[in-house]
Amino acid sequence: MKFLKKLIGSKSKEEKLAFPYKGSDLVLNRESLEKDPDGRIDEFWIETLEVSSDGFWLVVGRRHGVIQLYSWDGKLHRLPSRPPSQVITDAVFKNQHLALLTPPYLVVYKVRDRLNPQSWESFRTTQEGLRASSGLDIDGNLLAYGVVGDRIQVIDLSEVFEGGNVNFVASFSFSNIGQLKKIILQKSNIILSGTEALGIYDLSGKCLKAVQEPVAKAVIYKNSKLIAASGSKLKIYDKELSKLSELELPVEPSAMDLSPDENLLVLADSKRALLCFLDLENLSIIGTLEGFGYSVVRVSQDGTIYTSGVEKLDEKSLYPVLSLSTNLPEFAYGNERLSNVIKNAQQTLKSFKQKLKNNLQEPAEIEEYKKLTSIDLPIREVRKLILEANSLIQDARIQLIRQKIESLINSNALSAQDLSMINTLQKENLSQEQASALRALKEKALSYLRSKLEQKLQDAKRAISLNIFSEQRQIEALEEVKSLREFANTLPKELQQDALKELQRIIQERLINSRFELYRIKKEGEKIYFGQESTKLLNLAPQKLRWKISFQEHIRVSDKVYVKIAFERQDGKILEPRRFSNIFELSEASKSRLLKSYLRHLNGLMGYGDVPKAPEIRFVETPWFVFNLERFVKLVNEQLEYKDGIIILEGDAGVGKNFLIEAFCSLTNRPLFIIPCSGKMEREDVTFLYEFDPKRGTKRVYSELIKALKTPGAVIYFDEINTLPHSVIKMFNPLFDYRRSISLPTGEVFKAHPEVILTGGMNPQNYLGVSELPQDVKSRADIVFMDYPPFESEGLYAPDEAMIMRLNVKELSSLSDMEFVKLWHSKINQIDLGLSFSKEQEERVYELFAILKVATALRKAHRAYQSQQSEEPVQLIFSIRDSMRCARRLGKFKDLRSLLYDSIASKASSPLEKEVIKNLIDSELNELS
Repeated sequence: MKFLKKLIGSKSKEEKLAFPYKGSDLVLNRESLEKDPDGRIDEFWIETLEVSSDGFWLVVGRRHGVIQLYSWDGKLHRLPSRPPSQVITDAVFKNQHLALLTPPYLVVYKVRDRLNPQSWESFRTTQEGLRASSGLDIDGNLLAYGVVGDRIQVIDLSEVFEGGNVNFVASFSFSNIGQLKKIILQKSNIILSGTEALGIYDLSGKCLKAVQEPVAKAVIYKNSKLIAASGSKLKIYDKELSKLSELELPVEPSAMDLSPDENLLVLADSKRALLCFLDLENLSIIGTLEGFGYSVVRVSQDGTIYTSGVEKLDEKSLYPVLSLSTNLPEFAYGNERLSNVIKNAQQTLKSFKQKLKNNLQEPAEIEEYKKLTSIDLPIREVRKLILEANSLIQDARIQLIRQKIESLINSNALSAQDLSMINTLQKENLSQEQASALRALKEKALSYLRSKLEQKLQDAKRAISLNIFSEQRQIEALEEVKSLREFANTLPKELQQDALKELQRIIQERLINSRFELYRIKKEGEKIYFGQESTKLLNLAPQKLRWKISFQEHIRVSDKVYVKIAFERQDGKILEPRRFSNIFELSEASKSRLLKSYLRHLNGLMGYGDVPKAPEIRFVETPWFVFNLERFVKLVNEQLEYKDGIIILEGDAGVGKNFLIEAFCSLTNRPLFIIPCSGKMEREDVTFLYEFDPKRGTKRVYSELIKALKTPGAVIYFDEINTLPHSVIKMFNPLFDYRRSISLPTGEVFKAHPEVILTGGMNPQNYLGVSELPQDVKSRADIVFMDYPPFESEGLYAPDEAMIMRLNVKELSSLSDMEFVKLWHSKINQIDLGLSFSKEQEERVYELFAILKVATALRKAHRAYQSQQSEEPVQLIFSIRDSMRCARRLGKFKDLRSLLYDSIASKASSPLEKEVIKNLIDSELNELS
């Protein structure tokens, strides 16, 4: 055995080795591969090596399913998707298919563009019934692999990538070869190599021949011969598995491969870093090489030998991929042919360079470039020339793109789409200088686009600031906003995301401010505005009270009727004359000049009654509250204009129906009369009652309703109007329609003052136990549904109810409404509106948010139960009063859970309801934490 000889010193970066082969020297040069950025990668044992059929790609499969992909020039690349496994046992790269066996999956890639792995399409089998194990090969469009259960599956790859279907050409079981290690697919036969034997099978699964040789992966099939290694012996069989020859080896091979001329066999030792070279023609060992050949070896068609080494470093074993370039192509193709091919390629490149100088077309379309890249022999020298041509093309493309980009910038016509030229070129293989030049050009283009983007942002912001908006869609309809979005959608992600985020911030800030500008209360002269609706302010003067003659008693004496005379004022005050007798004959009373004179005297005294006062209340001017007032005032104006109808507020108890009416009366200076309704109400309750006066005896006293009807500007509120009995409803029909009057049993008819406003309130009619509003009233009414303050609106959490609650929180009560709103949106909605707040204020506002989160959940549960959409009994109402009560208790309990338990859950009417409410509280608070 002859050891190889080092031809240059160890101080050189490359190791150049040579030994005699076929009357000449076989020269080997140590090549370097690009270092993997993962410094630990070499610690993983190399399970398999595979080289593509044209020698362009090297696939390295390591332990734990780590895959590396190298191009022929030693550059590291990445597969488009990592195989979904922690193991890799086999790899085959033939023609346009790369197959990886990563148990329990088989992953196959279709090579679309040889130079761009990211374009490769991938497919993988499922686990069910097809759990891949070991053994893999490709022949044409057929792929064979081993699965769990000692079975072989053969599929047709042509249908996998075209139709997405897996067509099993063959499937059979095998036995007596031990654990399957390698498959060699040869037309209609399959060679299986295992840990115990070697066998040949047909596609039906019939074993044609087998020999008891534990060759595992150390087997190849070439020229109808099977070359296998077992232990330290090499055996050569014919296609019928008849042994032709046998040779003792200086190594115990675990892998082997043939040179491009198929005469040189390269073997890797299973236990040592030792590479063995064997001349098959003479069946002789021509040398071994130490430090190379640990366990795996592959020989590329361009003559490069890839193998593994093993090194010790700090008690760790490293397994680097080693590369040896050789002159093996000279023996495969001949020196003269190689020399001519290389010479022609050099001349073609020279001609290409000349044409490239004056080229006005796409550089890749130049005929000489096409001719150069069409050379299909795997010759490293030719590939280097092609790389040089590619580099020149990239330089030319970069120059053309630079000229175009700069021209577009100078003419103010650069668009975001023009960046695609740079992005496309950046995906290709570039030198450091080319990549740097493209980055600088891209940054110049991005700088221009940023400037253009900033201008569009300013235009949109200016347009948005000129108007008041109630909904985001109104802002989105602005031409400036649409133009900005269209422009931003064409930008690179790094610019697009920031631009759209800033636009959304501007929109949200404007909507927040618009709500307060749109829904606010203001007084102008004799009018008061509720949002966009206005009504007049009522200035009530003392009401002049008129007197009339009242016949109090009737006395019959003989055939004459006498009456007792008294004078009655409009407010019910009674006065009896003192200067003369108040007993008159009935027929004379109405004609008496004395009585008429006295009546004129009384009316001349200008008696005035008390001026009814509007209620005085305190409220928070939230957009939600003003919005409800605006809706109410719009219907009030219509009622006053047409003198017809009644406005009924429908909503949950505690939502603020009564409070809204009180606020309206307070703000407009209108007196409020509340008429409590119930199923037990009688006609007398709304007309008059009889009272006993010691001086006058029994007298009739008008009800609050009658007084209210006669009071100018009064607001009459029928509370729980849906509970009125049918007999009373009939009385109210003429009051609620155009007649605006009510008739008493005595025959008296009282017509409502023209400025009187009729309103009512009730709970939702679809709730359990709630009476439906009578049809007589429905036909005469406008029904307005009043909900709780909004909590989630257009993707944001609304602060309306929190604005009411915060007045009861010491840390927040000193803030103005707008300051609190900005704090809310900053902390809760993550919108920066330009103010900073204390840690205590931020903590308190988040606690208000948590309370409202629970309140909203309980309100939904209550409605679901009351409307029979849920069987969980939640009868408790989490009213606005409850949320205010919870707010003022912040800081007085150890945590929010305890506060809500004591303030809310304790009100439940049954143990089951209490448990449901506690679960809802826990669920919402746990979600927040």
